[in-house]
Amino acid sequence: MPQQISRRTVLRTTGAAAVAAAAAPALAACGGSKTSWGAAQSNIDKKLMAWPTYTPVAGLHPDLPGTAAGVQDTFLHYPANLVQSVPTKPGDGSKVRALIVTYGTQPKGPDQNQLWKAVNDATGVDLELTMVTDADWQTKLGAMMAASDLPDIIMLGLYQLPNEAQFLQAKCEPLGQYLSGDAGAKAYPNLAAIPPYSWDSVGRVGGDFYAIPIHRPRLGNSFFANSDLFQQAGIWNPTPGGLTKAELTAGLRKLNTQGHFALGTNKVASFGYLTHSGVHGTPNLWSLANGQFTTAYGTDAMKSSLATMADWYGKGFYDPAALTVSSTQCKTDFQNGTYVTTTDGFGGFGGYATAVNEKWKVDFVRPFDAGTGAKATPWLTPGYFGYTALKKASPERIKMLLGVLNFLAAPFGSKEWELINYGIEGVHFTRGADGGPSKPTDLGKIENSVNVPFKYVMAAPLVNYLAGEPEAAKRCYQAQVDIVPLGVPDPSLGIQSATRNKQWPTLLQQIQDGMNQIITGKAQLSSWDDVIKKWKSSGGDQIAAELGAEYSKTHS
Repeated sequence: MPQQISRRTVLRTTGAAAVAAAAAPALAACGGSKTSWGAAQSNIDKKLMAWPTYTPVAGLHPDLPGTAAGVQDTFLHYPANLVQSVPTKPGDGSKVRALIVTYGTQPKGPDQNQLWKAVNDATGVDLELTMVTDADWQTKLGAMMAASDLPDIIMLGLYQLPNEAQFLQAKCEPLGQYLSGDAGAKAYPNLAAIPPYSWDSVGRVGGDFYAIPIHRPRLGNSFFANSDLFQQAGIWNPTPGGLTKAELTAGLRKLNTQGHFALGTNKVASFGYLTHSGVHGTPNLWSLANGQFTTAYGTDAMKSSLATMADWYGKGFYDPAALTVSSTQCKTDFQNGTYVTTTDGFGGFGGYATAVNEKWKVDFVRPFDAGTGAKATPWLTPGYFGYTALKKASPERIKMLLGVLNFLAAPFGSKEWELINYGIEGVHFTRGADGGPSKPTDLGKIENSVNVPFKYVMAAPLVNYLAGEPEAAKRCYQAQVDIVPLGVPDPSLGIQSATRNKQWPTLLQQIQDGMNQIITGKAQLSSWDDVIKKWKSSGGDQIAAELGAEYSKTHS
């Protein structure tokens, strides 16, 4: 029998936080999602299936150890002796179809792609990847959910889709019977090394779980800066709360020179509100008190953060074209100095540090003192980028597919991890000064983990290792040590709400539209009250009620 746990230890997440973390636009064209599946089962009065017993990978020795709260293990150099993580091929030689997101160029197939072929050979399956761009994700996933011929492996959770929980329960395999407890950890040890907070955030439907998290660190959207320029302006202070908003604003004015904007942002980031709202003490999407949920959007702290961003926009600190700037262009403008700062997901740090290569120091601006008397509440992530579900199949095939996922989750420091992420030595890469596979060959510039992203099928827990950039890795580690303990999770994670499952993308768009109008001066701050009133009547209040009802039952 799979191990069970009591209702009091109920999980945490549905994927709504992933929407917020990505600041996704509303889902405009997912009408294909079926509604005939019925309502997803609540976790009320259900025995909750336990996650795999957490079993960290043995034998790895980070230079700077992580914490259970979510600070990453940090490696300043590449491990000298790689381990073999998976002793035998997990596959049965069959074709396995997977649907995942991509941010790269569509590659040639495995018959013409040595990286893809090598991973297929190592896993023992013919892994067929259907890669969908981020821009097309919501539309394509909506169509996929309505189709009868589903892929074997489905990445979800990137953006919340209408009726996603219903789809999981109707079309995907419940995984508790295979993964739960000690037995699951023994059978699939690399999946059991994924931290509990990531599993908690994926959550359960009807007491069971249907997906495996693709791990991400706890630190969420971050405020990155050229700390050299901040020092020159007299506003670099790495102590949380050590810099006041007035001091920061005065320094930003100095840095906002001809052709350079002090604050970078892009068209989906809504001026960095995911970072700045937490600095002002805004709860992470919801407040929970006495079993009742209240939206963070309606708090005074959120309104204070809007006032700050509107003030900065009025002073010209933001690019006036910000709402047309793509995320890619925003990254480029930060790296080339057009933008002195930017807000981005925590994972953006590695790319910035590598691109800049210590010509100047990329660092995390610590939460400043917003002057409201409230403590900063940086918003923690759910601990995943997305999550992987399996379509319903025979027990034998599900076990085989889980073995493939266990292979793809092989840890940093293993031969499998190196193959998945860098390819074959001498073919795709040569080793750098620290022994890491940091120098791509010409072929490796084409056949790589960006263009063949197995990491979006499944991945190992991420560690903090930046090839050839140990000083940047130290800065990243210290920022996590400083900020993660201040962070707050979204208390609604893992608690089912039928209205949220159906309406969240549209409700989020209402919020972002209202924010953008106020920040750019097209609407007064006082109009925010009307935005919240409409949001609540359009489904926000119903979501709060549904969250409270399930919470009261599952936490009694």
